Amino acid sequence: MGRSNSNKPTLVNVTIRVEQEYLSDLHLYSRVIGKNRSEILRELVISALDAIPEHQRRAMEIIANCKTSS
Repeated sequence: MGRSNSNKPTLVNVTIRVEQEYLSDLHLYSRVIGKNRSEILRELVISALDAIPEHQRRAMEIIANCKTSS
């Protein structure tokens, strides 16, 4: 499913902290496939978020709204 694509996407910067062992693997993977680490991490995050089913996304929204109103 995922988010709908708009004509003009809004991008934000996100900081991700990973253990050194994963950073080394990420660097090696980026060399093998020819993409920079930022592109790989961006694709991983988007893929993970797009994999959330719509019903679960709605449930998370309800829970988040309840927590903010408490």
